[in-house]
Amino acid sequence: MPFRLKYLRAVSACPVLSSGVNNPGIQSEAADEQPTAEGADRSSLVEWQRRLQASPGFRAIALKNRVKRIGYVFQGNVAQYKSFVAGLQDPTVSTPIMDVRNPDVHDDLLSEAERLLHNVLTAMSTRVDQQRRFVEKQFQDDPVLTQEYREKAAATFRSDPQANFLKGLRNYITHAQLPVAQSRQTLGRESCALTFLLPCEPLLAWDRWNGPMRTWIAEWGEAVEVVDVVDAYARMAGEFDKWLFDRIGLKYKADIDAFLREEEEFTRAFDRVFGA
Repeated sequence: MPFRLKYLRAVSACPVLSSGVNNPGIQSEAADEQPTAEGADRSSLVEWQRRLQASPGFRAIALKNRVKRIGYVFQGNVAQYKSFVAGLQDPTVSTPIMDVRNPDVHDDLLSEAERLLHNVLTAMSTRVDQQRRFVEKQFQDDPVLTQEYREKAAATFRSDPQANFLKGLRNYITHAQLPVAQSRQTLGRESCALTFLLPCEPLLAWDRWNGPMRTWIAEWGEAVEVVDVVDAYARMAGEFDKWLFDRIGLKYKADIDAFLREEEEFTRAFDRVFGA
């Protein structure tokens, strides 16, 4: 982490020495005592910390980290979905579930797959909305960056069928119903593969798909391999978020570099005072 949180906590916990009237939570000195060298150093660290936290570089790093946190909401749900699917590749796990004599167990599997997919799609919408508002608010005085963001977002997502399908699927599950999910298990001599599918027929019965999306869904044949679609979109979104993260870093490079240099000086001073 660019700014060491352990230092922030430790320095903030130091007693702040003051003279005169006692204030709640502040230790005062006796009138005939002078601050010790160590006490003076600690007080200066507190002020130094405050200056660092108020610096343009600290704010710039916080803006970059905000991009990561917005993306994490979506990517964390994708990771949970993919982890669930990955665990089913073990035949000792999936074979008993796929046993036709245990239909309730298989129904529970599909319910969990639908729940996780729902979370992915909801988080996808959250990421898009929050990131757009973040850029519009934080960089309203930078028309170059905001225009770059709009153009790159449009070029990356607007015409991408996987992005448009997942966006439409999110509306489908919100305003119509949960998608009818199926599982498909493929057994080899030494392997087992299980994935989840969305049959095309019930999807196409929804009248809100536009012409290109209806064609794209129909081209899958019987069912859309939704796990692969989610994975491909997540990688695309991750690359876009990295671009925005790096672009903000480029905008504030001078401020961030200055902050990091001063942070190193602060670290050395902290270590001298606290013996770290």
